[in-house]
Amino acid sequence: MVAEDADHSLVVLIACTRLCFPSHPRWPAQCDRSVSQPSRDTNWCAVDLGICPAVPAVGEQTDLVQTSYGLVPIGWVQSALKVLDDAPNQRDGAPRAWIRFDEQVAEGAKDLRPGDEIVVLTWLHLSPRDELSTHPQGDLSQPLTGVFSTCSPNRPNPIGLHRARIVARDGLRIEVDALEAIDGTPVVDVKPVIDPPA
Repeated sequence: MVAEDADHSLVVLIACTRLCFPSHPRWPAQCDRSVSQPSRDTNWCAVDLGICPAVPAVGEQTDLVQTSYGLVPIGWVQSALKVLDDAPNQRDGAPRAWIRFDEQVAEGAKDLRPGDEIVVLTWLHLSPRDELSTHPQGDLSQPLTGVFSTCSPNRPNPIGLHRARIVARDGLRIEVDALEAIDGTPVVDVKPVIDPPA
């Protein structure tokens, strides 16, 4: 389940576990309760937590251990692409875009510089999550293919993976050379590109 409020705060609930950062200055005080709703005066939110099955001891085996994971956006895409129909399927043809980091992660973004090659992970919040097969590239002449063998944004956990190059920086914003995510898309992580050894 995904819940959003007007300022794009994001809550992701998948099953059950405890994921809470009580020391964070903007984390809701009710973090330990069953569900912490995102606040409208902040871009941070907590996730629920329920009671989880015990983790098996070393040497023991279990058929299923349910867990849940919470995603907290670290920033948002600012783009000329406003609706899904405008977004290209891949990087080719994608416009430049800005990524605006939340001020609470400023330290984590401080060393990003123009010229850096990065991988941007986004949460494709408007994508259906109930598709397991698709026609690649929307081409009906191609056979239905399992989504884990495609780059389709429609999948159980719609995480976007975008390789980009930083071309400018302005405070808490970085501009990248191409990004196919639409305006307002939550950004969940940024990592440096690591090319395989020669």
